[in-house]
Amino acid sequence: MIFLSIVSHAHFDLIKEIGCLIKLKDSTQIKVVIRDNVGELGFESWCDSLGFTYNCNKRQCGFGENNNQNFLQAQLDGCSDDDYFLLFNPDVECSEENIVKLADRMTENKLGLATLNLFLDKDFVEMDSCARKFPSLWNFISSYLFGVNGSIIDKAHLDNVSSVDWVAGSFMMFRTSSYKRLNGFDEKYFMYCEDIDICWRFYQESGSKVVLFKDIYAVHYAQKNNRKMFSIHFLWHLKGCIRYLLT
Repeated sequence: MIFLSIVSHAHFDLIKEIGCLIKLKDSTQIKVVIRDNVGELGFESWCDSLGFTYNCNKRQCGFGENNNQNFLQAQLDGCSDDDYFLLFNPDVECSEENIVKLADRMTENKLGLATLNLFLDKDFVEMDSCARKFPSLWNFISSYLFGVNGSIIDKAHLDNVSSVDWVAGSFMMFRTSSYKRLNGFDEKYFMYCEDIDICWRFYQESGSKVVLFKDIYAVHYAQKNNRKMFSIHFLWHLKGCIRYLLT
């Protein structure tokens, strides 16, 4: 079974617009677990009508804490060590077939953490730069000041099955036992860089890197809010960078 974790920060309309979750309502292989971080009107009843597990926060929480709470909910819903826990951004579109295919590949290869190939458009032309090397201080500085990030991996040059240092939290599939051994995300990160941290800890704990299956696709309608200088997203990102570099 695959437990699909969605954290919504006022993304209810976007989730309905993309429409891929509603196609999972009768799935026998995927169970959707949703955490509403802001309490949107009508969201709970919509989830109930589709058989999704819904929880609403009493206070706004960060990305890592929300997914950790969804993981605890998944365990209450019957998630076992051999199942999979999938982080799935509200702005991602992926078919059930490709989600299941990724889990099957992980089972075949006995993997603890993997991802697929994210694109930024429905025509599968522009690839999302979601696979990267572990960043240095210079990578962060260069990215902000000059728009050049040497940690980004050009996925066009990767094999169909490749190991990479870390991948964005927009789409990460864990074997439940791996997520449990890591104690999930470090909740001291509010938003940004917690995905780098968990991939780093996974590497330290298992000696393995994240496996990317380039021939399995999904679309990520990405928003680059952290690029707006001195916005709250920029400040969250800066704080995450500092924490990662100091740990």
